[in-house]
Amino acid sequence: MEAIRTILCPVDFSPATERQLAFAADLCRLFGAKLVLHHNLAVAPPGAGVGWMWSGEHGGAPSEAGDEERLRRLMATLPEGIEVEAKITHGLPSTSVVTVGELVGADLVVITTHGKSPEEHTSVTEQVLDRARCGVLALHEAREGEAPERLVAAGEPPRPVVVPTDFSKESMAAVECAFELARRLPLEPHLLHVVSPGGVAAKATSEEPSSALAEESRRRLAELVPADLDGRVFVHVGVGDPGHEIAAAAERLVAAFVVMGEHTRAGWRRWLTRDTSRAVLHEVRCPVWYVPGTAA
Repeated sequence: MEAIRTILCPVDFSPATERQLAFAADLCRLFGAKLVLHHNLAVAPPGAGVGWMWSGEHGGAPSEAGDEERLRRLMATLPEGIEVEAKITHGLPSTSVVTVGELVGADLVVITTHGKSPEEHTSVTEQVLDRARCGVLALHEAREGEAPERLVAAGEPPRPVVVPTDFSKESMAAVECAFELARRLPLEPHLLHVVSPGGVAAKATSEEPSSALAEESRRRLAELVPADLDGRVFVHVGVGDPGHEIAAAAERLVAAFVVMGEHTRAGWRRWLTRDTSRAVLHEVRCPVWYVPGTAA
């Protein structure tokens, strides 16, 4: 797992912002990372005009001044000891997020998805996943009456984390990320491999029975568990559609989040397809952490 030194947190001042900021702050304290708050003002032609948050004597436009003050108030709520700065942009939301991420050298983007997009359109979160070069932690809006979650609440027992893998290099980056998080936090990684209903998955042939393939998959999953996490990592083999099986496992285990390898920017391999990533993003209620394959 690559070091996380800078975390980008794009905010829109919606009710989801509080939970998003809490997650980002927890991660900053965990990794000793710098936090960059980002707000995009308006939709403009393609491209993003990026400006550092200016000093107090800067006049600025009324709308910019108002949002600058809202960013300052957010910054004031952060725990002491977190290095933080802010950016305001004008442009297409996804372009602005990706551009700011590259400018500040972000290692992780913490973003909130506001629901499933129409079939003919992609959401801002999906566009960021397509184009970002760093990891992306996608949160969901809390349901009405639902208390905002934290990354890990103080004093609670270890929480499950679902980690799907097809044993490719890309998905192994997510496995290593989950293991590193488990070393730092009270988390229990649950490794998951999904085989097709016919018993054919990845390199398997149609002659291989499903039971034999499942046992082979469990063996390979067990071999991934490092000695220092023995007894804290669990292995599962699912049968069916990968996206559905991942979402079902997350619901069944009441997962803290899902950690998935290689987001859509570079293309997915085997059953970790673009459709799978979107299905997981929109079917699960817990956060989804997408880890680039190059992070291994």
